[in-house]
Order: sequence, then C-alpha cells, then structure tokens
Amino acid sequence: MSNLSNLAKTIKNQNKPSNMFDRSPHSKNFTEKFPVIKADLLPYQESTLLNKNLEIQIRECGDKQNKKTNVKAQMTNWFMHHDSAEFQWVCSRAIDLATKNNPHKIDMIAYDCWGSIYCEGDYTIMHNHWPNIWSFVYYVNCPPHSAPLILDKSEKSITILPSAGMLVLFPGWINHSVPVHVGEDRIVVAGNLAWDF
Repeated sequence: MSNLSNLAKTIKNQNKPSNMFDRSPHSKNFTEKFPVIKADLLPYQESTLLNKNLEIQIRECGDKQNKKTNVKAQMTNWFMHHDSAEFQWVCSRAIDLATKNNPHKIDMIAYDCWGSIYCEGDYTIMHNHWPNIWSFVYYVNCPPHSAPLILDKSEKSITILPSAGMLVLFPGWINHSVPVHVGEDRIVVAGNLAWDF
C-alpha cells in the first residue's frame, strides 16, 4: 500500500476532526490555554437599534456565497465593513477588545467582515481563519436555543451560547464550528483581524 493510501486510511479512521495543522510532520496538539473574550457591546436600547440596522443590511445584501464556504447558511459578501457604518462600528469594537487582550502592542485592521443568516437546518463546518490574528462573532439576533459557537481545543471543546449584543473574540488559529441550527433565524456578523504592517 502506498504512503498516500496509508495516510488517507489513517485520516479516515480518526474519530475526531482533523486539525489543519496536522499536515505538517512537526505539528503537535495544542494544549496551551488561549483567550476567548466575550463582551456585551451596548446597553439594550442602543443594541436594539444597531442590530435592527445590521439585520436589514444583511437581509438586503442577500446570499452572495451560495453555501460554498464553510458557512452552510446565507452569507453576504466578504467586505461589508467597506460600505456600512454599522459593520465598521462592530469591527472597531473587535479591534478595541483585541488591543486590550493582545500580548504585544501591534496595529490591526479588519481584514474581512460579513453577515450570515442561519435558518433552520443551517450550520458551519469546523474550520479556522489562520493566518488572521483574531476572529470575532457579533450576535445580531439569537432566538432562544440558538445554535452555539463551538471552539475546538484539541481534547476538549468550548461551547459558547449566543445572546444578542454579545461579541466573542478568539485567536484566528482556533478551529470552530456551529452545529445545526433549529428555530427562528440566527443572525450574526463575523470577521477577522489582521496585522496592519
């Protein structure tokens, strides 16, 4: 049996999802702690107006990706923050939060930022956003029992239950997914922060 066949058989027989870093013969499982930062961005009254405007823009943009990305839900274009003050505002809050939690002082930019609508049955495949430094999700509309964000940490995953107005920030190399959503529309803004050099 060829080395390629052995590799394919080994990967197929693994019970846990493969980490993208497994491709290197020098890779090791991550066991280090990593930051997952959650913040409520605005008081309820203000976030209601912001979220209403974000939802309108996401719905008006429509599905531009046709479920061809890891997000198997309706998804806008990748760069909503270039034309929307509300998307820019969310990106700025993500940069503020990242700056407070970076181990070193660096300049960052919002590399990309999009909106997604998870209807019943939609989900996101496990993936990561390497080489971006940080990834973020802002919850625009999360009905009760909305699908959580799952952060895969090698042997143990972290489950984050969403709530409207909450921003979650995590390192870009962390594998993450969203299980099948059940119920009314779950609407999010997501994006990545990159080093501005």
